[in-house]
Amino acid sequence: MFKRKIYSKLLEWKNSKTKNSALLIEGARRVGKSTIVEEFAKNEYKDYILIDFMFETDEMKNLFKNLKDLDLFFANFFLLAGKTLEPGSLIIFDEIQYCPLARQGIKKFVKDGRYDYIETGSLLSIRDNTDYISIPSEERRIEMYPMDYEEFLWAFGDNSTASLLRSAYNGDVKINEKTHETLLKNFRLYMALGGMPKVVSIFQETQSYLEAEKEKEDIIKLYKDDLLKHDRKYKTICRTLYDNLPSELMRDNSRFVIKNTDTNRSKQIEESLIDIDDSKIAKVCYLCTEPMYGLELSKSKGFFKLYSCDSGLLLTSIFKDKNSGKADVYKKVIFGRINSNFGKVFESIVMQSLVSNGMTPFYHTYTIAEEDKTKRYEIDFMVETEGKVAAIEVKSGSNFTTSSLDRMKEKYPQLKFSRFIISNKPFKRDNEKVWLPIYMTFCLAR
Repeated sequence: MFKRKIYSKLLEWKNSKTKNSALLIEGARRVGKSTIVEEFAKNEYKDYILIDFMFETDEMKNLFKNLKDLDLFFANFFLLAGKTLEPGSLIIFDEIQYCPLARQGIKKFVKDGRYDYIETGSLLSIRDNTDYISIPSEERRIEMYPMDYEEFLWAFGDNSTASLLRSAYNGDVKINEKTHETLLKNFRLYMALGGMPKVVSIFQETQSYLEAEKEKEDIIKLYKDDLLKHDRKYKTICRTLYDNLPSELMRDNSRFVIKNTDTNRSKQIEESLIDIDDSKIAKVCYLCTEPMYGLELSKSKGFFKLYSCDSGLLLTSIFKDKNSGKADVYKKVIFGRINSNFGKVFESIVMQSLVSNGMTPFYHTYTIAEEDKTKRYEIDFMVETEGKVAAIEVKSGSNFTTSSLDRMKEKYPQLKFSRFIISNKPFKRDNEKVWLPIYMTFCLAR
């Protein structure tokens, strides 16, 4: 059982004085939804029942076809569940996508008020099973992702480093060069393993990167099977997008452009992007044309980048054909022998951290006329934080320029925004920019 940030959101929901909703936790499979919910139930309620609809009997599922008499429903429900509950206890509907009628019944259950309810499931799978039910408005939805770096540190019993990094970000303490190198080295373990709880758990048990690699391969296969099933039903291309993600991400130009020449194809891609983004398996980063607060208002759906939601799974996907050289890949990552091919992996880790901490990243491009030519610049990420827009450039090497950030002020002199360079370099803040080590990315979430 690993400590997760989402626990505080569960507690906030439970203690809400105006609670009139069930809680729906959305997330990809294997991110730890069921585990954290059951841990929450054990700690915060006198009693609970967990119904896992993936393995439940048809007899249990059929109960939800008739909810006219809730007294009779609960009598039969408790009979099949093998226990009864006192009012105020918690009922967990795990993998709710396998019983759509139970989800539809949330409206009536919440109004009845006898018990609290938490649902978990994959949004992609939930969509597959909501064609013929009424989606209850009495759901409060929260998203769950793989562990970010702060949670990863907690998983290894390190409860002080994250606090130190936040203090450094706030200017309360300074991190010297030696400590910086140690922190950077420690971060490479997260870069290699990623934040899937089972992967981390296996590594802790075996101290073997290759055993953890097997679990990552199993998760990727599971995701691809899920996406393929979805594509066959809805005529989408989610599996294709996910398959192509590593190769597209490793290109010099990793942007995707939806052509307008084939309307049907463009619509198929747009629908697939919505679905794969909702699945939390991968996340879409759209172009924003105006770098000002309210980035969503200038979102351009025809231009986008696609990122994996977990760096460990991404590395496994990138080097999937190097079966004999898996150990060499881990050596390069763990011991810092990272070349330019890993630049997009850095970018993906930053995207992962921003998203898991509740942000919606965009990217931005602009041009500036220079003598007899027009030069194009690109900002890797634009996010809204602390009430204003932040422009973020991600650099994996040791020698680089920051011209895209530098010239933004020239392009948009009327706008106020923060500028961040996320790289391997130590933390530094000046009047113009913030130099943020990649292991401090989570500090952007305030």
